[in-house]
Amino acid sequence: MYFRKGIVKARPKRKLSGKDLEDIVGEERKVISDFGGYSSFVIPFSCPALPKGYKRSFWTGLPRSPRRYDKVLHPGMYFFIPFIDKLVMDYKQERVLNLGYISTPTSDSNSDSRVVAVSCNIRYELMDLYRAYTAIHDYEASLRDHTLSILAKHCRGKSYDDWKSPEVVKQVETSVLEELREVVTGKWGLHIHNVYITDNIACGMQRLVHEGTAVSIKNEIKQEEPSLI
Repeated sequence: MYFRKGIVKARPKRKLSGKDLEDIVGEERKVISDFGGYSSFVIPFSCPALPKGYKRSFWTGLPRSPRRYDKVLHPGMYFFIPFIDKLVMDYKQERVLNLGYISTPTSDSNSDSRVVAVSCNIRYELMDLYRAYTAIHDYEASLRDHTLSILAKHCRGKSYDDWKSPEVVKQVETSVLEELREVVTGKWGLHIHNVYITDNIACGMQRLVHEGTAVSIKNEIKQEEPSLI
């Protein structure tokens, strides 16, 4: 993307033809008709307010549809002003994000109550660079935190035996995936391919406070200390 003074600059699309071009021209003609015809745009000092996203043609003054422009650069030559302009680049390859652990109490009776540590990975892909960089701050960190929040919600209310069932684990993965896509795909421009629960184990929790809060996971399995001979 191409920023100038903190604003993303839209560039005209280089290839428009066929059905897409017909639809764009039809939309522009409708806007011209709604605002009183061509005379409203060619009369000097006549500046009717255009719909959101529309621009005026530098040469004719007529409205230009936002579908004629793209905020993500394509291969080619561009004029760049040092210290004023800024280029933002990223990659479209699929990525796997390790989310670490969360802890969730089980719904067993008090005598059998345990804490389960759950970890998961997500496989995702950057689809819309503009939305990923403008709709949310630090999309990768936000994706990690938001996924952990959803995962924690769907892990509650399950017994320790539930976590031994592959069907329950799969159902949690599916629920997290569906809710995650509602936000990050439509609003952030990230396509989530899959959610994988990689680990779920019973554990004891020790909270350590040192310039913040850290969580230490201790497995319940106890090992006897070796005896000295």
